[in-house]
Amino acid sequence: MLSSVKKTIPILRDGSVKYKLHEYINRIFAIVLILVSLGYHNFLFSSETVVTVKERHEPWIMNFPGVVGTGIGDCQGTPCIKVYIKEKTPELEQQLPKRIEGFQLDIEVTGPIETQ
Repeated sequence: MLSSVKKTIPILRDGSVKYKLHEYINRIFAIVLILVSLGYHNFLFSSETVVTVKERHEPWIMNFPGVVGTGIGDCQGTPCIKVYIKEKTPELEQQLPKRIEGFQLDIEVTGPIETQ
């Protein structure tokens, strides 16, 4: 009976059973799927940070009428790009995307910003 088990379950050199390796890989895969479903895909798969993405798109964002600044924030535990606007208008809401390269845009009304 024992010899038939050895034939059906391959044994690795160190004597451990191969299915334990598969079990370990399946657990890691399940953890990655859970993290992606919870919104941590940028953390897991993006080689670029929110800072890099914000800096690359900042000139384009600042060209929208009514945008007075940008920043980096935390949106429900994940990094996001903050966009500060003078006032909320339907046109501006339609023009600004909801996400840029996977990062959420969080729009905040600040009113005009003046340098001192």
